[in-house]
Amino acid sequence: MTKEERLKLYDEATEQWGLVAQYDQCIEEMAELIVAINKYKRKVLYGEYKDKDIEASVAEELADVTMCIEQLATFFKSYHIDQILDKKLEKLKCEIEYMKNKAK
Repeated sequence: MTKEERLKLYDEATEQWGLVAQYDQCIEEMAELIVAINKYKRKVLYGEYKDKDIEASVAEELADVTMCIEQLATFFKSYHIDQILDKKLEKLKCEIEYMKNKAK
């Protein structure tokens, strides 16, 4: 599915269920990702959760949250998210370079 098709689908979802429901769905999906990451971390660090589906669960929740982020970005498009992201990425790049130079 193209990005344009996804954006149209998000608009249809908002029309179908309303803006507040879409916000609530995003909150729920982000919470589920937090739970999945914590379970994965406990599996890796402490040997809990022998289930192999933990990684698949993280991937599933990442996909859900990615959808939510795309949808939320359409709600806040007037804030020019891409420009803000570029500034934050530049800041991250500078911080990494600083730490690399500090380690030398």
